[in-house]
Amino acid sequence: MEERNAVHAEHVALAKVFSSVWLLGPPLGDELLDLVSHLFSPQEAKLARCLPYYLPRSLKTIARRAKMSPDHVLPLLAAMAERKVIFRSKRGYALLPLIPGMFEYLLADGRDTAWHRRYARLINALFATGYTSRYSTRRAPMIRNIPLQSVIEQKSRVVDADLMSKMIAAHEHMAVLNVCQCRQSRRFSGDSCKRSSPEDGCLVFGSFARSSANGRTGRMVSREEMHSIVKERWEKNLVFMAANLEPSNPNAVCTCCDCCCHYVESINRFGAGVSLAHPHFLARVSGDVCTGCGLCAEVCNTHAHGFFNGSHSYDSGKCIGCGLCVEACPVQAIIMEENPVHESPSKSWPSLWMRILPATVLSMLRAKFGRADAHRI
Repeated sequence: MEERNAVHAEHVALAKVFSSVWLLGPPLGDELLDLVSHLFSPQEAKLARCLPYYLPRSLKTIARRAKMSPDHVLPLLAAMAERKVIFRSKRGYALLPLIPGMFEYLLADGRDTAWHRRYARLINALFATGYTSRYSTRRAPMIRNIPLQSVIEQKSRVVDADLMSKMIAAHEHMAVLNVCQCRQSRRFSGDSCKRSSPEDGCLVFGSFARSSANGRTGRMVSREEMHSIVKERWEKNLVFMAANLEPSNPNAVCTCCDCCCHYVESINRFGAGVSLAHPHFLARVSGDVCTGCGLCAEVCNTHAHGFFNGSHSYDSGKCIGCGLCVEACPVQAIIMEENPVHESPSKSWPSLWMRILPATVLSMLRAKFGRADAHRI
């Protein structure tokens, strides 16, 4: 039986903070309490309640909020920051959402300890409750898939923004993170990836690359090495997910699989497809040519292709336009066609935030009011 930390009143109070819709939190429950009691001591939990969300504040400000002396507060903050259960920057300290946020930050450096392994089991169990679906109820195209270049590059110049080569060419600085946090958490939970390994970390560009190298969570690579890594990840049948931005912006590209990636899991199981931009291209299958070999279903991470009782099926509503099925088909029964409702990438981070803000706030308010209604029943 897995060890369970004692749940203190301070843990309950901090769990209520993490359950806030403004931190994209889950409802208060056993899974959340188990996680919070693992991450924080009672004394740390009491102090963590005084931290701001997202934007770091100074030691002096936090000490004043906590009604404690800075000398007393500093070692507690330092210990939490070392474990990466709170965010630390030159400006100070802050709380991050459990996922996305703390999840990536905590696992990014690749440390493997018994504490990290138990954390992975607890956060995976919490994510499996499906609570994140409450924040994906309105269309907000914040993420986009970058398709397999070989199957779309011949289409026209209009696809330039969809090519990894354009992102690589647009940046002087690029890096690869030490680990993929999703595959790392799955490995810590006793599962192995069927497509890749935890060491295949995200690809980061621009200022994101410099930050990861400075923070020792990634290593800088050359353009030639990045091209080679991209080719290798596509050969592993991974899908490339990035913020829905034009290539010149700082960005991170997650190379995802259906067996480990929490975002792909949220699409496949919990209806988070509303956060994915409509792709530039969608697959089209020619039933007259298809031989029913099932290879497309093997490479499809969103289960748009199926193979049952010797018969192929295809659901275009699940297609994210990655193009892996086109490459896998031995008889060229699948092609990519332009999607008339394609949602173009935003020009900058501020324009992306403004684009998704109304739908995001509405989803958060709906989650908040829905939770209140549940309490009244």
